[in-house]
Amino acid sequence: MATREELHTLIDSMPEEAIDAARRLLSHFQVWPPAVPPQVEESRQSYEQRLKEVQASGTDLGGLGVGGGMVEWPEDPPKGGLRTGYWSFDHSDGETVMVETHRYKDGYELAIIERIRIEGEHLFYTHEITGPGHKHDERDVMFDLT
Repeated sequence: MATREELHTLIDSMPEEAIDAARRLLSHFQVWPPAVPPQVEESRQSYEQRLKEVQASGTDLGGLGVGGGMVEWPEDPPKGGLRTGYWSFDHSDGETVMVETHRYKDGYELAIIERIRIEGEHLFYTHEITGPGHKHDERDVMFDLT
């Protein structure tokens, strides 16, 4: 188990440019166990709500995934959101596989929905993305399977 003296030695040997990042990180350990940052709790609630909506629709839930991100929680992130990271899950809508991903960059969210289906000799891929200001874009790609 590390000692306070070992931590003091590490801090004393750090380059000056790293001191601010170390302070921010260590400040989260003033209470143990550390409190869940509000941004993480908001993201968890959003994830659980969307998951319940998909389950209530009666679709088959294929898989769940929660992705990592930076272990940095800025003191004043833009829009109060997650700094960087993502969560994702997939499910079926009839014969269509749907993958829903929510990505975060510097507190801004991108909601991405991918749909993949096969019809006859073609594989169809649709990619929808909604970002800040509700800006929306959608692309369709058809692949020939013959």
